[in-house]
Amino acid sequence: MAKDNKSRLSLGGGIYNFMKHGSDGFNQSSTAYNVELFSGKKISNLIRPFIGFLGTDESAYYGYFGLSVDLYFFDCKCFVLTPSLAVGAYEDGDQIRMGNTIEFRSGGDFMYRFKNNVRVGVGVFHISNAGIGYRNPGSEQIIFKYQIPFK
Repeated sequence: MAKDNKSRLSLGGGIYNFMKHGSDGFNQSSTAYNVELFSGKKISNLIRPFIGFLGTDESAYYGYFGLSVDLYFFDCKCFVLTPSLAVGAYEDGDQIRMGNTIEFRSGGDFMYRFKNNVRVGVGVFHISNAGIGYRNPGSEQIIFKYQIPFK
């Protein structure tokens, strides 16, 4: 298995807001697309910074910066769980009203890592303003991802 210390470009698509939220029962789901760039440099040889962008076909947009950790499983180290936390700016568009421009994202990816360090898998995430906005319905996403390493 090749050493996993290169930057990665992550491309994905999936479903945005797939759970019912708020007293108004807002449950409009939409198609999501996602691009992320993970740094090849790690903090304390463990934490990997990343930046990302999420958009929907309902004109909602979210740009974010965060930190992630790769947890490898089995002798092959081919199954990878990557929990992450991020903060960024959100624009509602014609989507769920999140209650604040500043939103936090938590969740993680579960990926299969090939010998050339290409990864394929799924990410599940929650976006919320942690109660700092005038409302806080939150939103969940499930994103199918393809990650490509590069120098």
